[in-house]
Amino acid sequence: MSGADERWRKVNGASLQSLFQDKEFGDGVHFAYRFKLGGTFSGTEMSREVRGSWRVREDEMCWKWVRPAGAEECYQVQQDGPRVRLMLNGAEAWYGTLQKAP
Repeated sequence: MSGADERWRKVNGASLQSLFQDKEFGDGVHFAYRFKLGGTFSGTEMSREVRGSWRVREDEMCWKWVRPAGAEECYQVQQDGPRVRLMLNGAEAWYGTLQKAP
């Protein structure tokens, strides 16, 4: 798909909650994370099990890794249909698609 066909829009506030809740964010190869209603997520990354918590803070989606342990990271979110980018300081940090969790 050419850049001219892309229609990225910023997702803010309460829309972030409904965007991720009960959805799986993944790239089809390297990672797949399931975001649950209660503010937790779990999934796989490079065949390893991962989990943590997530929340919406103003206009950012934040996650904190429990396994493996890590600091909380917050991202601005852009969406184009099922495609989602997590942006950090104006640069793409994560790219994948969102779909209903299995």
